[in-house]
Parts: sequence; C-alpha cells; structure tokens
Amino acid sequence: MAAVEGVGTAADDRPPGPAAPGPTASGSGPGRGGPRERLLGVDAARGLALFGVFVAHMGVPLTLLLTGAPDVHAVWEEDYSGPGMLVVEAVGGVVSGRSAALFAFLAGVSLVLLAGRARPGTRAERNRVRVRIAVRALLLVAIGYALATLGSLSVILHFYGVYFLLAIPLLWLRTRHLAALAVAAALVGPQATLAVQHLPAELGWSGAWAGEEEWTAEDEAEWEATWGDPEWVAEKEEYWASLEESGGDPLAAEEGFAEDMPLFSLEALEGPLDLLVFGLYPATVFLAYVLAGMVAARSGLRSRRVRWWLVGGGAGLAVLGYGSSWLLLGPLARFLPGEDEYSLWRMPLEAGSHSNTTFEVLGNTGVAMAVLGLCLLLAGTRPMRVVLYPVAAMGAMTLTLYTAHGVVLWAVYGGLLPGWAGWVETYTVEAVLACSLVIATVWRLTLGAGPMERPVTAVSRAVARWTVRDRSAAPREGAAGTPS
Repeated sequence: MAAVEGVGTAADDRPPGPAAPGPTASGSGPGRGGPRERLLGVDAARGLALFGVFVAHMGVPLTLLLTGAPDVHAVWEEDYSGPGMLVVEAVGGVVSGRSAALFAFLAGVSLVLLAGRARPGTRAERNRVRVRIAVRALLLVAIGYALATLGSLSVILHFYGVYFLLAIPLLWLRTRHLAALAVAAALVGPQATLAVQHLPAELGWSGAWAGEEEWTAEDEAEWEATWGDPEWVAEKEEYWASLEESGGDPLAAEEGFAEDMPLFSLEALEGPLDLLVFGLYPATVFLAYVLAGMVAARSGLRSRRVRWWLVGGGAGLAVLGYGSSWLLLGPLARFLPGEDEYSLWRMPLEAGSHSNTTFEVLGNTGVAMAVLGLCLLLAGTRPMRVVLYPVAAMGAMTLTLYTAHGVVLWAVYGGLLPGWAGWVETYTVEAVLACSLVIATVWRLTLGAGPMERPVTAVSRAVARWTVRDRSAAPREGAAGTPS
C-alpha cells in the first residue's frame, strides 16, 4: 500500500519484537544521522487503515452474528433493523472514504521518515532518496494496474504511485511552506477537481463524471415513479427469486454471465487523467492528505507533546470539516440559493464519503491526525505495544496484504475457490482479517519485511545505487591520477 517498508517507510528489514524501545531523540527518519527505529504507532495506524479497506471492500466483520441474518446478501435485501444493524451501518460509514484518506496521510508521513526531516548534506544523497522514491512509485503503479485487471475491487495502488511522484520535488521544502501548500491543496484542489469533472464532454475531457447529466429532483421523482411500474417490479422480483435460488450469487443468477465473465480485463483501467482528476482517488484532491502527513511528520512524531497535539488538533479539524458541511446543508440550507438538493452548487458543501470536497478533506485529515496521534500515544506504553503489535505487523506489510485481499476477492467472485473453501464466500472479511493478523505477526517476528515489501525495497535501493554516483567521494587509493 501507500506507506509500507517497500513503499516509503524508514527502511528496516529486521524482525522487531514488541518490546518497548529505549529513549530516543524526538527526530524521525534517517536524515544525516542514519536510519532510526521504526515507529510502531505509525505501523499500527496503517494497520487500522488496512482494516478499514477490508471493511469497505468486504463488509463489516461479524455482520451475520450482529444482525441474525442467514447470509450476507440477506442483510441488504431484507429490511433488517435493531442495534446490531446500527453497529454494522455505523462501522461501514466510519471507514468508507476515511481509510483511503488515512493511507494517503500516512504516505506523507512515510515520505518524511524515508527522506529525513533534515536535508541530506550532499546532492548525491538527495538524488538517491529521490530515485528510491521514484522507483517505488513506479513499482506501485505497475502493481496497481496489474491488480486492477482482476476487476475485484477499486484499486488505489497506482493512484498512490502518482502521489509519490508529485511529492518528490517537495521532500525538503521548509515546513511552513509545506503547510501552506497543504492548506492551498485542501482549499483549491477539490474545487478545481469538481469544476473539471463537470465540464461538458464537448471540451474533449473524458472521465467518470465528464459529460454526465446532473441528478436533479425531477430525476429522483422519476426514479420513485419507476417503482410503481408493475412490469418493472415483476422483472426485479424474478431476478431476486433467481438470486435466491442460486444461493445468493448474483453472477449465477444471470444465465451465461458467469461463463462469459473474463478472469482478466483491461476495460476498467484508469488513464492518466483518471489518476490525476477523474478517478475515485484523484491526485488533485488526495495530494492534500499527503502534504498534511508530511507536515505532521516534520513536527517530530517522537515527541509526546506533538502526539497530543495531533489528537486534539485532529479532533478539532474533523469537527470543523464535517460540522461546517452539516450546518450549511442542514440548519443554514434555507438561507442559501436554490432549492434542488441535487444542484451543482451543493456539491462543494458535501462531506460524505468520496465526495472529494474541501469539507471532506478537512474532516478526513482531522480523523487521520487523531488516529495517528492516538496510536503513537498508545504505542508508547509497554502493555499496549504488545496489544498493538499484530495490528502494527499488518501495517508493516500492507502492500502484500492489500494485494492478497484483492486476489482473494477475485477468486470469490470468479468462483475459483476449491470446494473445501466454500465457507470463505460467506465469511470473507472474517477469514481475510484473521489470516492477515496471524500471518503478518508471525512473518514480522521471524522474517521481517513482507514478501512484496522486501523486493520493492531491494530494487529501489539497487537502482539508486547504480544510477547515482557520489562524485564528492574521495578517490580510491591507487586509482588513475592519484598517488599510489
């Protein structure tokens, strides 16, 4: 994922245990003083973000137990209610959109941990860091596109690769200038993105939103009237009946669909403009999260005062972002122009999941800051380090686990699981989460870096070593032109 050993954290292939660290300085990252110890709190926050991705893609764990539904499909096809369903909806609502934002925020943190808070002393050192990050970014793009061909989920890896490439020129920018850029990106980026996404198709733009007509109140009324059409309702009831007969598998419910469905497809792959503007995670919006994470890391994450500031400041920023949107679209809506709740002018005021507005960016950034600060504080105590270690182990190998969960979903949707593993179709999220916790913990304690993180790190280091030569280094004894 965005910030893993092979994709941007302080390099450390040792298999660390959950023991508490000794006293350290408040700095972070290699800088001029060499590699620093991994911050377990950062890995734990990344592990929580990965858990949010699992929930967003596969559902809330223990949903059947909480709701009493016979299967996962019945939860949403029937009108389930009660405290259990409220918990399921609440957890799903909390992680939706925020997990991706948290990953982007932590990507910024990892960039600083890798590059160092202090500017490296020589040009060669700086260029090596730039090359390492660029290589990791390109590998992320390649892995992301490969995973996207499976069609099992909305892949974000190649988007993160673009974020890294865009952040390279800003690695050692002064902190106050970086903070100013983060604020500007949060204020301007979403507005520019919404404006470009809704340009008429005649201008030649193409993307998820370009050329689509806006959903209006009239469209909503027409949709509601559709449910009064007996023929349309009969068709839907027939489909739902076939769905139930097929055991809840929507692919098997449509004759010939499963057989014709390709295992790999290039049709849904995003183009360059999708990565920058039109996609689900546009760089023009998500770069604000990366910059905010870089500013947070520059503040000194080993300082307890900074950690409390992240928690308090993050909570305040979340209230500002989400609260302002609620006020403008709620109690204050009658004072604003227009009456159509689906009108274009209301879009910048939203703060819902993946709305990609300034209010959502502010709220999501606040949540990310608070999560990181809280994880760092908890990881500062010996008992909590032991408790958090399995989650942190997941966070230290998110590239591997993210890719693995996409492959598992591909196998489930494509009917590729063997007969003995049929239970995974019903308990997908529980199986993936449990396996991730156990495998990541054992792997981290015994082997260190993950199976995908280690080669990414090795390749990036090798390319940086081969392409960047330190001309300021003293010549070897006996070399041509020097006394022997």
